[in-house]
Amino acid sequence: MDLQFLHGSDPVFWIGLLSALGLVVLLYRILPNEKWYPILLGLRAFILLSILFLLLNPVLTVRSEKSQQLNWAIFADNSASINNHKTPSLSAIQSGLTSLVNQLSEKNIDIDFYRFDTEISKENNYTIDGNGVTTNLGLIPNIVEKDASTLAGAIVISDGLITEGKNPLDDLKQLSIPIHTIGIGTGSELVDVSVQSIDVPTVVLKSDGVQVKAIVQSMGQTQDRLSVSLYHGKKLLGSKHIRIVGQGAKKEVQFRFTPKEIGQQNYEVRISSVEDEINIVNNRQSFHLLVLKDQYKVALITGSPNKNTSTLKRLLKKNPRIQLDHYIRISESRFKPAINSFWSTPYELIILDNYPIKPLSENFIRILGKKVVTHQSAMMLLAGPNQSNHSLKGLTSILGVTVRDSINSDEPSYWEFTSESADFKSDYSPLTQGLNLSTDGDYSEELAIYESGWPLWARNQNGNIRTSVITATDLHVLHYQQRDHDTQNPFSYIINGSTDWLLKSGGAYENYFRLNKDRYQQGEMVQITGTQPFTSSQSDRNASINIYDGPTNLFSRDITYNIETNRWEGVFRAPKPGNYTFAIQMGLDESSILSGQFQVLESQIELSQVYLNKPLLTSIAKASKGRYVDWQNRSELIDSISQKVRREFKADVIKFNENKTFLMVMILFLCIEWIVRRQKGLS
Repeated sequence: MDLQFLHGSDPVFWIGLLSALGLVVLLYRILPNEKWYPILLGLRAFILLSILFLLLNPVLTVRSEKSQQLNWAIFADNSASINNHKTPSLSAIQSGLTSLVNQLSEKNIDIDFYRFDTEISKENNYTIDGNGVTTNLGLIPNIVEKDASTLAGAIVISDGLITEGKNPLDDLKQLSIPIHTIGIGTGSELVDVSVQSIDVPTVVLKSDGVQVKAIVQSMGQTQDRLSVSLYHGKKLLGSKHIRIVGQGAKKEVQFRFTPKEIGQQNYEVRISSVEDEINIVNNRQSFHLLVLKDQYKVALITGSPNKNTSTLKRLLKKNPRIQLDHYIRISESRFKPAINSFWSTPYELIILDNYPIKPLSENFIRILGKKVVTHQSAMMLLAGPNQSNHSLKGLTSILGVTVRDSINSDEPSYWEFTSESADFKSDYSPLTQGLNLSTDGDYSEELAIYESGWPLWARNQNGNIRTSVITATDLHVLHYQQRDHDTQNPFSYIINGSTDWLLKSGGAYENYFRLNKDRYQQGEMVQITGTQPFTSSQSDRNASINIYDGPTNLFSRDITYNIETNRWEGVFRAPKPGNYTFAIQMGLDESSILSGQFQVLESQIELSQVYLNKPLLTSIAKASKGRYVDWQNRSELIDSISQKVRREFKADVIKFNENKTFLMVMILFLCIEWIVRRQKGLS
């Protein structure tokens, strides 16, 4: 404790002080000898002396000292690679860790214990199990920096392999406490080559070339010459030779080819194996590619022109990928143009518009059925005002429908779509039901129904043959039912939806998504991409992917639209080993637009890097003025660790001129004096 006066005393101060004391003594002697009077004089004297005391600007300094024992933090690697070192084994590591903790406890050193892999967590028990996925050393500097005021130092026990996150070296250089490192394992790295990722469009036109970008990664010490090949089934599409130096090096290999077949095509990238490779399963990765025709031939057969005909024809001609041939029935056996051209031309889609009006001959139906099967043609029936259930006699087997007896009403009936995605934010115009049908294909779906329950729009699939039936005779009225906020009207929604599905071409409502591989390692990043090649940007729509383990929904992830690449992109980390399914949704629609499967293998991200990265651990210790030791020499580190105490010296400075408590006491005494004077009748 130290009292100082910032202002020195001068003659005026001493004169005032002596005068005040003399006055108090004089008054005490000459004034009446009343008991209350000395109290009043004492109050006055204290106030005068306090004022004179403040003139010297006194400062009181109170000093104190506080001691705090600092802890040592131990960061133990709990990743999968720790569990796969031959020397030391996991049990040996656990035993040595327990021994290290006991030795520190004998020296009265308090310990904060952390386990880290993909994440970092503080634990009360000093154990590891090697069940982590990846190694993220970059998490350690954040903890050390946060607790730097309470830590004497840190000990990192790891093999030094970073399989996730950033290198912690630069961040640890900024810290003021020593970081000791204990290296686990040996310097001999296991060898593994793998197809790290494949980047390829999800859907292409048959006439377009396909660019495949495969990333090949090599772990361990290897300089072998590798052969990277692209296969379509058993057919070799291309092969390239590369040489990579290992140590996690990656190399991009590109292939370009033109697909020969349409539909869903499967391809595979293969890498030749190297000597002593620990895992050859990841030397192959397959991917699928949807190949579409750039133009489809469509035949429109009209039995009798009606109001549906012109609207339908205009809409079909707007599609640049459809080459339309229109056959109009003139009489029982005559068409314009001649029907012979229809029989000789292969069509991907045959549309029957108000046709047939009368039952077709058995010979006609037999030839039509043979043509559909031979050319794998799809069929669509758009009911017309001149048709009835009877007119479809014999044709129902090709269309995959069954005629039902019912009394039709000539009055339009209300109807609705069965899918919530078809929402045009307005009431639909009632339509007239011309046919009473039910679907009976291997795959059948009613997409729109009347209020009576009869289907208005249905589709079927028997084997590879797809068919669609529209039973409304006045569908054209929906063409004019469009609002400013609608991108299309219900008529185009039904017709485009039918033709896209029948041609297997995809339309404005179908999006093509694909995972970058079908086989992953535990903890590996799974990439999802999606493109829509026939429409402009759809960045206003949201997509999501749900991952399922059997019936259980494990988690969901958003898929965002990348404007620069003009495609949807998303990522998630592969869960524990097993077989999984996924489903992709667009917007708020609960139904999935795509589903598939993928497989997760035991983590090779860590297993392919089971060795000791001694240079990194040595650099970390050196940068933080710590010490590196091998696991077998860990007892040597105990001598470098000692109990540390942080002493804090505190000085509280009290300036009486600014001290509220002192000023309040003076005011209190002034009030007391004033009250006493008032009670005694003094002025």
